[in-house]
Amino acid sequence: MLMVLAAKVLVFGACMLPIAGAALGTGILFASYNIAVARNPEEVENIFNTTLMGFALIETFVFLSFVLAAIVFFL
Repeated sequence: MLMVLAAKVLVFGACMLPIAGAALGTGILFASYNIAVARNPEEVENIFNTTLMGFALIETFVFLSFVLAAIVFFL
């Protein structure tokens, strides 16, 4: 029983790794947004919509990781 709990905790910890990747990805995404707007101010709306779609994709993987961690930990 203790080994099962240890394995669940390790999986839970491994499922938290996408949070670090999401933080880095979000920083790179919005830094690139600022650079793109500085270079081409006429396309602000189009660039912003694309940036939000990328942010939603990044956050999707974080939420999927939370769901996977909850399923493994509580079952």
